Parts: sequence; C-alpha cells; structure tokens
Amino acid sequence: MWTPSHFPAAMRSLNHSTRAKAIEIANQLLEQGQLDQQHIVAVSVDEARRWARCSRMEAEAMMNQARPFA
Repeated sequence: MWTPSHFPAAMRSLNHSTRAKAIEIANQLLEQGQLDQQHIVAVSVDEARRWARCSRMEAEAMMNQARPFA
C-alpha cells in the first residue's frame, strides 16, 4: 500500500493533489490484485492526470458561468 510519504518514483513529478489521486487509484488496483505493480503505477498515473485535467476544465467552466456579462 502506498501513502503520501511512500509512493512510486513515477509519481514524483505529479503535483500534490494529482499524486494523492494516483495513490488512491493505485491502492484500489492493488486491492483488486489483477495487475502487476508496474501496470498499476502506469494506469494510476494516467488516470490521475485525466482526473486533474477534468477537474481543471470543470473549475474553468464554473468560473466562466460566474462572470457577469459586460
């Protein structure tokens, strides 16, 4: 099991929130036991990056909706 202070080197370059999501995903995949650790890390990093992109897009959309019309 990985933690915020003990995680794979491949997650080192991720920002804090994206790394936390990658760790969460990786630990879920570990529990399922269907993939080896190398694949778990690759999948979790990809999914966490996708999650971060979607989160940013949602935040931008919300900010655009909140702007008053000129």
